[in-house]
Amino acid sequence: MLRAFATWYARWKYRVNKEVEAGMHEWSARVAEKNAKASRDLIIKLKTEADAYEARIKSVAEMEEKGFYLCDNGHENAECRLPESGNVCLQCPKLAKFIKRSEMTGQELYESDKDRRDAEKLLAGRREEITTKETEAKQQDATAKYFRQQAESGRRLAESLRKL
Repeated sequence: MLRAFATWYARWKYRVNKEVEAGMHEWSARVAEKNAKASRDLIIKLKTEADAYEARIKSVAEMEEKGFYLCDNGHENAECRLPESGNVCLQCPKLAKFIKRSEMTGQELYESDKDRRDAEKLLAGRREEITTKETEAKQQDATAKYFRQQAESGRRLAESLRKL
């Protein structure tokens, strides 16, 4: 009698343990899926920022070729008001300087090229970060799949124990 009760209890306890283990795997899969979603959301944000940064690099290069006015506050305009005192920014009362690549000195050309190279390096770093995040998201998806398989396996074993 005691042996039968002990066997029944051991089977019941083993089944409960497998169900608990399956539940833990299910929660682990949910966490991995949440992390993967957060990574994908971050990837979208980083791609948007990188695309905007790349567009800005191209627009600055075009502006330098055509020429533009830059005031002390950083406002960029294609045209300025021309009072007796000089070029004045359209957005604020500061003086604006005309910048055009063909009119730059050697030092200004060097600094402009250096700034562009630095911006392109920064953009390349951002694109590399995006690639890394994409890899992480794929790994998190694979982790979630693994945990779901483990949960299913544990539940199948618990069901087999129930049928014994």
